[in-house]
Order: sequence, then C-alpha cells, then structure tokens
Amino acid sequence: MTRLFWRIYGAVLVVLLVFGTLAYGVAQYHAQRERDETQAAWTDWSGGWGDPLLTPLLYDEDGERSRGLWMVGSLAIAWGLVGLVAYPVVRSLTRRLERLRAGVQAFGQGDLRQRVDVSGRDEVAALAASFNAAAARIETLVQAHRSLLANASHELRSPLARLRLALSLLRQDPAAADARWREIERNLAELDALVEEVLLASRLQAMPAFERAPVELLGLAAEEAAAVGAEVEGVVLTVLGDERLLRRAVRNLLDNARRHAPPQPPDVQLRRVGDAAELRVCDRGPGVPEAERERIFEPFYRLRGHGESAGGVGLGLSLVRQIAERHGGSVHCEPRPGGGSCFVLRLPLR
Repeated sequence: MTRLFWRIYGAVLVVLLVFGTLAYGVAQYHAQRERDETQAAWTDWSGGWGDPLLTPLLYDEDGERSRGLWMVGSLAIAWGLVGLVAYPVVRSLTRRLERLRAGVQAFGQGDLRQRVDVSGRDEVAALAASFNAAAARIETLVQAHRSLLANASHELRSPLARLRLALSLLRQDPAAADARWREIERNLAELDALVEEVLLASRLQAMPAFERAPVELLGLAAEEAAAVGAEVEGVVLTVLGDERLLRRAVRNLLDNARRHAPPQPPDVQLRRVGDAAELRVCDRGPGVPEAERERIFEPFYRLRGHGESAGGVGLGLSLVRQIAERHGGSVHCEPRPGGGSCFVLRLPLR
C-alpha cells in the first residue's frame, strides 16, 4: 500500500508542477506580448526615428525580473502548501485501504468474524460496507453448512446402525428374512430421504436466486394431497415462484401431518388473505406445545416423544420455511380447535 500512496501523492505533485509550469509560461508569454506592443506603439509615436538605445526605457527590466521571480516563488509556495494539504488526505485514503486489505487477508485466512471499519461516505466506505455484507453472508452460509453437516452425520448413524444390526440378524436367523428385509428397506428409504433433504437444504442456502414463473397453487396442492388421500378446498390462486420447490413445501407439510396423525388424512384449505395465498394443512394429532411452535422449524429439531417415534429426520419443516422465505412468504404453526395443529403457508400472490 506504500507504493499506492506514493503513486497517488506523486501524481498530485506532478499535476501541480505541470500546472505551475504552464501558468508561468502563460504569464511570460503575456509579458513578452505586452513589451512587443509597447515597442510598436513607441515606434509609431516617434515616426520610426526613435533611437533604439531609448527602448529599454520603455519598460523596467528589473521590475520584470522581480515579478517573474515573485511568480516562481508564489507557485513554489503554493506547490508546497498543496503538497502538505494533500499528504494527510492521501495518507488517510491509503490507510483505510490498508485496513481493508488487512481485513480481507484475515478473512481469507479463516477468520470469518473479521469485519472492517466503515467510516466516511466515499467509495472506500461503500467498498468496506460491501465487504462486511459479503463476509456476513459467507459466515452465515459456512456456519449453516457446518451445522448441517454435523447434524446430518449424527442422523446418519441411526439408520446405519439399524442396517448393520438387521444384516447381522439376517445372517443369524435366515428364517426371519422377510422381516429383516423390510427393516433394511425402511432404513434405506430413511437414508435416501435424509440425503435428499440435506442436499436440498444445502442448495437452498447457496442458491442466490431462481427463476420465477406463475404457479397455480390449487392444482398443485390437489395433486400432492391426492397422494395421501386428502382433498383440497379453496379457490384458484396463482403465485410467482419455482414450482418444484413449492411442490416440495406442500408435500412436506402433508407428510408431516400424515406422520403425526396417521388414522385420518389432513384437511387442506387454500384461500386468499389480502394480497397473499394461504395454504392451511390441519391434522388431528397430539398438537405442538406453544413453546415449541417456532423450534420445530429449526433444522433437525424434532418434538420429544411422539415427534421422535413418528420418524423423519427433522428437516422437512425447516425446508418449508426456507422455501417460503425464498418466495417472500412465511410459515407458522397454530393450534387447531378441537385438538391438533394447523400449519399455515402464506405466499404473496402474483
């Protein structure tokens, strides 16, 4: 950064030097022109017979020389003063750039909490603010991926352990092969669902943007509800978004309701509330305690007791919230009159 400082500071001084040289040249040109005009006027007045020896009397050579020296001195003083004033300004700029470079280097070396000072209202301050915003985004993504990896590794142990046990029992008791194979298939399906949801969660966190297209929610919800034996009531509403992601959000809500209230299919309603489409998936399960209605949307969080026994990896509702937020919407859980829970997915209309 020292080289940058001297480049900027040297450029300022060179510009001042060139300006001073040009100013001095222009002043000398006008002085010479004035002398020539005076000489011509004297010649005309004398009728051309004036003695050339009298010409020096027309102007004061010492005065001209002193004025030239005064101009050079003034320009030199101005050059020095501007240089003194420019030094702290340029040094302040390069010092801020040095701090920015140090912050970028520290961040690049792994200190994800590194931020730089944002002072001033110029381009350097804007650059520092952009770096801080990008650093915060990267830190959030890295921490989310670390948490996702740690939780996924923990969740993978259970089905893998059950698979190992089922294979061991299958060798010891070939007569119970059918039951063991069903256990193996169930654990493989759980592993497949876990890997799929982990990959989708990772893509959602890293996805900067996605193409939006009109999506008709009533038809989409009806298709997914038919897979679990449910029916959808409501009106035709259209939102802008990614149909694949919205379909996954609706499917996760239906699977969650079916898992916690298996005897009967969930009730699904689609209605318009202001400028938003509201999809309600209600079940008659044991319900969600008020203290945990927000936590169930955290990755890998499952309700104790019935939440753990019902299966799942704890990513379904978290994916629903991520998809809703990426579409400018929201999702929440509320109690259902008469028992059970209602999960409300709200999306802005087209």
